[in-house]
Formats: sequence, C-alpha cells, structure tokens
Amino acid sequence: MPASDANIEVSITAGQLAEIVAGRLVGNPDVELNTVAGIDEGAAGALTFIRSDAFSGNWATSACSAALVTQGIEIPDHNADARALIYVQDADQALIRVLRAIDPANTLPPVGIDKRASVDPSADIHPDARIGPGCVIGANTTVGKASALIANVYIGAGCTVGSNTILHPNVSIADRIAVGSRCVIFANTVIGADGFGIIPATKDQHPIKIPQIGTVVIGDHVEIGACSTVDRAKLGATTLGNHVKLDDHVHVGHNCILHDDVVVCGCTALGGTVTIGKGTLVGGSVTIRDQVTIGSYAKIAGGAMIMDDVPDEQTYAGMPGMPARVALANHGAMRNLAKFMRTTERTLKKLTAEK
Repeated sequence: MPASDANIEVSITAGQLAEIVAGRLVGNPDVELNTVAGIDEGAAGALTFIRSDAFSGNWATSACSAALVTQGIEIPDHNADARALIYVQDADQALIRVLRAIDPANTLPPVGIDKRASVDPSADIHPDARIGPGCVIGANTTVGKASALIANVYIGAGCTVGSNTILHPNVSIADRIAVGSRCVIFANTVIGADGFGIIPATKDQHPIKIPQIGTVVIGDHVEIGACSTVDRAKLGATTLGNHVKLDDHVHVGHNCILHDDVVVCGCTALGGTVTIGKGTLVGGSVTIRDQVTIGSYAKIAGGAMIMDDVPDEQTYAGMPGMPARVALANHGAMRNLAKFMRTTERTLKKLTAEK
C-alpha cells in the first residue's frame, strides 16, 4: 500500500483493505479507496474510522466511502451497496497499521556526509548514516547505522547516537550525551543544556551558578517533540527510558528520571529531580515541582500543578494536584460558591433582623 504522490494517495479496494487489517467487511468490496480522512472531512474515495458510539451517527452524513469500525458499534443508515464498513477489534489500532503503510516519512539526506557538514576527524560515523548540510559533529562522537541528521544539527564532543535515529533540523545535543536507537527528535530541541542549579542571591552576594557536570541518557524508541529541552544533570544523569514520548515544548529539568513508556503532553514543565514511573501519562500544561515522585501507570490531568508525590495508578488533577474525584468535587463546589455566599448573606441578614 505505498504512497503514490505528495498528497499521500493510495489505490486499494475495501475488500483488499479488509484482508490486510483482518477485518469483517460489511458492504461493497469493490469500493475504491485512495486516501484517509476524518469522518466529517473526507470525500468519495476516503477511508475514515469510527472508534466509539459517539461518532457512529456521523456516518450517514459523511462523504467517505469506507470506515474502520471498532467491533460492537452499531452504525445506522449504512448503504451496503455503495459504501463499506470494515469491523475490527480496535479501529485506532487498525488505522495505525494503515497510516504506517502509507506514511511517506521525512525526506532524508543521501547516505554519507554532505560536503557542507563539519565533522571532526575523530568522530565515528557509520557508512550508512546520513549527515545533511550544515551539521556539526564534535570530537569522539559516534553516529550509528542508518541514523540521519537532516540539516543544521549540532552534536558536541563525546556523544553517542544509536542506529536508525532521526534528528530534525536545528536539534542541538551538547557534549557527553547518549541518545539511543530508533529515536526521533524534532526541530529546535535542545538536549543537554545546563540544569538550572542556582544558589539564590543574598544581601552579601549575587546568585551563584552550580556547575552541572552530569549528562543525559536517552533510551531506545524515544520521541521528543519540537522546541523541547532536556537538561543536563548536576551529577549523574537525566534519564529518559525506552519508548518515552515527549510532546512539543516540554521541559525536563536536571536529574529527572522518566521510566519506560512515559508519555508527556505539550507545554509541561518538570522541575529538577522529578521521577515518573513506568507507563504514566502526563497531560498538557502540567507543572511538576522539583523532587516529586509520580508512580507507575498514573494519570495527571492537563493543567494540574503537582506539589506532592502521586501513588501508582492514581489519577490526579487540579491546582494543587489531588485525587481527581476530590478535584472535580471541589471544582463543582466552586462553581456554586457565589450563589451559596449570596444565599448565606441573605439568611444571616434575616436572622439578624429577627433578633
């Protein structure tokens, strides 16, 4: 199912696609599909997906020709002669398979070192690596097999980059940093800037910077979004485990430890020495105070401010962060606070007048 042009068009029938995703076809197997689109955005020839009952009613008015549907969802007003539904165990998972098949991926520089790059003679660059124009690679740095530095990437001295890792334009990796294999780091991200270690000013002295002599260690299959920062440790290592996913504009402070499978959404800031357990999901615009520990498989709602430790498998929300049920109850109470205060004031005035 290869992409045919820059518009990511394909050519496949609904019947053929049902076989690829091991789905149950309800409808016309000869429906031609040439692209993927949202259920309310697609036109004839588009494949869409229906993951929940909330979207099932949209199918009747959708112009899409076929849909991947999670098993058990009832779809009203389906014209089986003209369109096709493909029932699968999980529509999201099936869609991922489709998108992977048609993903044109990023345009990478050719294999080898571009003549406009600057590579220290002591650097060890695998023959199958791709070093694009404007890249700078420092002394004693290693870049592994099939990794690609697209353009204007800076890697300092004494670094290691594993195999099949892609560094997008203007990524900056400071000295003595380790990046694993099959990672993707998007544009303008900085890995290894100094952690913010400062002794505050007193009446007798200016603020004093604490030297940050540690490193950053990034595991395999890690993805870091654009314009994010992962700071160098004061001592030891700031660590991102395997399969960690950071969105755009995420800040990871010095000496943080993110265990495997952690996902952090955009505009979130982690103070120094934060630990996040395996499989935890952190929502967008979350602030986590320094030295806080968040357990494994926890969930932190967007906009929360976490000031204290969070146990395993708990959901926290609010400012300051607290168990989500408590936060929602408090929020509900706050919405009625003005009305409650007015009622209370009237009652007090009445009681006072009766005296």
